[in-house]
Amino acid sequence: MKPAKTLCIIGSVLLLVMAAFHGSGYAFVTEAILESNAEDFLKQIVPALFVHPSIHLVGLAAFGILALFLKQANKVLILLAILVIADAALAFYLGGVLPGVMLLATASSFAVAGYLYSAREVAA
Repeated sequence: MKPAKTLCIIGSVLLLVMAAFHGSGYAFVTEAILESNAEDFLKQIVPALFVHPSIHLVGLAAFGILALFLKQANKVLILLAILVIADAALAFYLGGVLPGVMLLATASSFAVAGYLYSAREVAA
C-alpha cells in the first residue's frame, strides 16, 4: 500500500513544516506582547497560547505517522482529515489563506490515504 503510506508521510511532513514556521514566530510575539501596554495577565498567557497551535500541528503529524503502523489506519486517517479540515476552516476565518490551503492539502492527503486503506480492507 505504498501510495497510502506516501500520502501519510506527505501530510505529516506538511504539518511539521507548518508547525516549524508557526513556532518560529514565538520570539517575535513574545517580544511584541511584552512591549505592549496589555494587562500583565495577557503578557504571561499570550506566548503560551501562541505556542499551542505549533504543538497541536506536531501532535496531528504524529497521528499521521502512527497510522502507518495500525491495522485500522483508515479510521485514524479519516478522523485526522476531519480535524485538519477544522483547522483549515479556522485558518481561513483568521485570514490565513496560505495556511488554510496547506491544511486543506494536508487533509486531502490524509483523506485519500484513508480511502486507499479502506479500499484495501474491502478487497481483502
